[in-house]
Amino acid sequence: MSNQQAEELKRKPVVFFVDDEEGIRHVVRRLLRTRGFDMIGAASAEEAAEVIDGFEGDIDVVLMDINLPDGWGARVAQRLIAARPDLAVVYTTGLVEVDPIQSGGLVGGELVLRKPFTGDQLADVLTRAIETKRGRS
Repeated sequence: MSNQQAEELKRKPVVFFVDDEEGIRHVVRRLLRTRGFDMIGAASAEEAAEVIDGFEGDIDVVLMDINLPDGWGARVAQRLIAARPDLAVVYTTGLVEVDPIQSGGLVGGELVLRKPFTGDQLADVLTRAIETKRGRS
């Protein structure tokens, strides 16, 4: 095992959660912490861009709300991936009347987690996204 692989095994995966609702970010932070993840957060598309530019650590996966007040999640995620091409992305939405893939610019291969979700569902989809992205690297 290489030193880099050993470091990755020791380090908790970092989730960058972008959602405009502070209460949801707080609950998700607790759910993630109890399941072995670290989380950084942002409340808007603008803040997400600032965080991704200023955060010097590793980020494994973006958990992106599809509907932000200042941008559509898929477009925001594209900008984040342009800055950090190694990011995995999972979208989340509470919209039930809208198909996020049809209306949101998603192409269908993305993982979408519908709100409300359990901590185990969250951990499962994030782990899958990270493993899938690493498998492609």
